[in-house]
Amino acid sequence: MRPAREASRRYSPAVVEERRRLVGQIATAMETSSVIRDPGSRQLLLQELNHALAGALGYRELSLLRPQIVELVTVCVDRPGGLRRLVDCMELLDPGSEHTVTLLRLADEWHTVELFIDYDFPWLRDVLSAVDVTGELRRFVAETRATPPPPWCRTAWDLLTHLASANSHASVPPWLTLLDRLTPAVPETVQERMRDLVAQLARDWGVTEQIEASQPDLPAPVGTAYLVIQFEKYGGDDDSYIMSHWYQWSSPVWQPIRGEDRRVWYGELEAAVDQVINETERRWADQSGAVTIEFVLPWQLINEPVDTWRKELQSPLPSPLTTEYPLVIRSLDRIRAGHWHRVWRNRWQGLPRSDGDRQLIHCASRHQVDVQLQAALNSKSSVAVLVLSETPTANSDGERQLLVGLRSGVPAIVWHRNAPSTKDLCETVASMIGDQVSGRGVVELPRHAARLRQLAWSEDPDVLGPHVGHGLVILFDDPDRQPGRTAATDDGRRKVLA
Repeated sequence: MRPAREASRRYSPAVVEERRRLVGQIATAMETSSVIRDPGSRQLLLQELNHALAGALGYRELSLLRPQIVELVTVCVDRPGGLRRLVDCMELLDPGSEHTVTLLRLADEWHTVELFIDYDFPWLRDVLSAVDVTGELRRFVAETRATPPPPWCRTAWDLLTHLASANSHASVPPWLTLLDRLTPAVPETVQERMRDLVAQLARDWGVTEQIEASQPDLPAPVGTAYLVIQFEKYGGDDDSYIMSHWYQWSSPVWQPIRGEDRRVWYGELEAAVDQVINETERRWADQSGAVTIEFVLPWQLINEPVDTWRKELQSPLPSPLTTEYPLVIRSLDRIRAGHWHRVWRNRWQGLPRSDGDRQLIHCASRHQVDVQLQAALNSKSSVAVLVLSETPTANSDGERQLLVGLRSGVPAIVWHRNAPSTKDLCETVASMIGDQVSGRGVVELPRHAARLRQLAWSEDPDVLGPHVGHGLVILFDDPDRQPGRTAATDDGRRKVLA
């Protein structure tokens, strides 16, 4: 909550000049708008503004247009939330126009001036306006506000005003966290001044300990950007699914952004996925790094050959997803079955241990199903990878083994669609994990599988060919990254993922 301002404090000349500058820029942006220049539209704007402010504006009618606009803007900025209401009404009458976008940006900047009005801050605008927006800064804002920053946010000052204009219930105001992050990015000559401002703001907001305890973000490891695509059966009888998706660029905190849901018929699933991937790639056009795609599948689709799906289907040369992305599947049934989650987390959280001779892989035999398999898994709490004896088709032993593996909390379950011998498949999985008893090899399993699939395509372009990389299926479930849920500790605070 913003600290109370002393009524007797007088604004510095620099702050007064900032206010005058913004009123002038807002008036100029409005003066060239067709909504203002047309008398009928202007009257409609005033009518909508009266409704928005729940009362008469109480400003003087002047004969000249420019002074009348300045009078209107001045009246609005002197009323709590008045300028934002004015811009909202302009957007209602002239949505998406250049004038409206300019006004939205200026309204955010005005809110920042109001927020910092008791501080020596005008220098900050010049400094941050010279700092370009990076992908990491965009990710931070996207995760904080659950939506990407608008395209007009091209500088750090734009991002700051964008964050400062939004209400937040976080203990540390997001704009203050952003300022703290920006300190190393400004010129050395003003870094000390920046630190002093952050410290003063932290004291006034009562969050000094949280700011001091914050650590600089470590570089995000390669492959921690995710696109999660989920299918869920629609209704009972028809052949359609609700397709949902979430996306998040590299971040140690799991707080994905949810995309728009859509209903898709079974025969159109691949094309719908292609569309979502293209949309996400356009959104990440200014990023660099690896992306993992995860398919969250219901039981009806658990053996769907998503690893053979392609992207850019409308092009003359569609390409397999697996040649570009690490790709795994996940179980919607396990994510929805909360009574399975404790044992699931137990196995996942046991991965970092390196306490001697641990068995990380269990290869099920053809006769090991149901109770026998469950007892074997429960007696080996270190098992993190289950290799099925066969493809989990309907009513097969492989399907029953898969169900036992999910119930027993095994994070990674592997099978092969083209049915190589179980022994060969187990040896392949063991070679991918290596001798890392700490479980790090299990965590890297999706990346190793991606390389194996790429090798298969480079050596044998026949998807049904003999290479073990064709038809290899990896079900890989991290309980700390569930679609629709952010990572949190028991007391509700967000948890940093390893």
